[in-house]
Amino acid sequence: MKEDFGILKNIVCEVSPNLNSKEKEALYNYLNERSEELNGKTMTVIEFFKFLMDTKANTKLDEHGTISLSNDVMKEFLADKSVLFPIPIIIIDNKLIVNHDTAQIPYGSVITDINGIPVATILDNFLKEKTTYALRNLEVSFDILFLIKYGAPNSYAVRYTTPNSNVTETILLEPLDIKTRENVYNNIVFPLHREQLKNLISTAYFEDSNSFCITLNSFNWKEDVKNVYEIFDKQFSDIFKTIKKQKPKNLIIDLRYNRGGNILIPALFYSYITQKEFNEDIHLRVPDFDLPYKNYIEKIGDRALNKDQVDEFLNNFQKPFTKNNDYYEFNYVNNEIRKPKKNNYEGNVYLMIGGRNFSGASYFTAIFKNYNRGRIIGEQIGGSHHNITAGKQIEYVLPNTKIKVSLPIGVFTFSKDLETNVSEKKINPDVLVSEKIKYQYFLKKEDWDLQEVFLLINKLN
Repeated sequence: MKEDFGILKNIVCEVSPNLNSKEKEALYNYLNERSEELNGKTMTVIEFFKFLMDTKANTKLDEHGTISLSNDVMKEFLADKSVLFPIPIIIIDNKLIVNHDTAQIPYGSVITDINGIPVATILDNFLKEKTTYALRNLEVSFDILFLIKYGAPNSYAVRYTTPNSNVTETILLEPLDIKTRENVYNNIVFPLHREQLKNLISTAYFEDSNSFCITLNSFNWKEDVKNVYEIFDKQFSDIFKTIKKQKPKNLIIDLRYNRGGNILIPALFYSYITQKEFNEDIHLRVPDFDLPYKNYIEKIGDRALNKDQVDEFLNNFQKPFTKNNDYYEFNYVNNEIRKPKKNNYEGNVYLMIGGRNFSGASYFTAIFKNYNRGRIIGEQIGGSHHNITAGKQIEYVLPNTKIKVSLPIGVFTFSKDLETNVSEKKINPDVLVSEKIKYQYFLKKEDWDLQEVFLLINKLN
């Protein structure tokens, strides 16, 4: 464990691309102190992972920096064991809400404590800060994190109140094994239309509101292809030809499950809805391409690589960069004017965002807001458009625990207009759907953001 922590310390301090020299020194000092707590201790991999979860280091990484347990560790840990919390949940107003129709607790019930631990305490222990991004991620991993944090109980004593009721009830639940868990989670209620989420792009037409909806779940293509920009351009062109023929009064863009991707695609997409020319500027800054512990790198981006391939990949990636003092820089786009695309849409536009959005999705939202293209509906966005730590993702696997460490190699910066005009760290919607309203829509199994968009459209009409 001590060896793996030392490797992790050096990886994070040397690769994290947004640290200045003083911040790096402070991070080294903190992690060295934290390392001393491992002296003379023996831990399981799960206990060590919990130790890492409790480490509060200022890495200046955003949502691209992650630490996770490998599949092999999880399989060994969970194999043939019934240990998992058995109720799928959704989080509304910092409350755990039952998200299943046939669970032993009624759908929409509010869980107040588990095994005597209040939900508020559980959330405080799980989350360093209750951002929308952290809360949305917790919804899908709550049972795993509960197990890591609190151990494997023989049963789960759950206190809850049924929907719109003040009556508290208690039930004793048997834990789930991993296979049963998969079946249960395949039948959760939210998110709605899960099959649609498997598509990169989906479209729909709502006749009652004369609205065309584009759901864009990623700015990455399905496969590792070189002509991603051309593929997206063709897809967008076909969609907007259809829109041109259909002549809807309103366009709804659903970005809520988009976690980013190719950084050139957001402005391409925006060029199909812009009403005027706009400026684009994208720079990537990388502190160093000479990465530590290359023998522990298993993937860069989506590509699995051995050590020799790692060197070759980094050398090729570095070629277009220019050395600038103590970092390397590449201009993806250098203050270029983007014109509206043929068949661009000029009508009313509504953009739905949420806590799962970061990276390129945050960038698109910033462009949309900067040019005041339409109303933004939902919740605070998950990630910032300021200094996105991204570029290529470097995935390390620690040698002893097999814990995965994924870090971005660079920092993206955009035009000064976006920095100045959209100054908030994380973009808030124009229409924030209140938690009370969300809950009532949830009980009716309706899409709260979409219903609020329809209300806005009806008011305008």
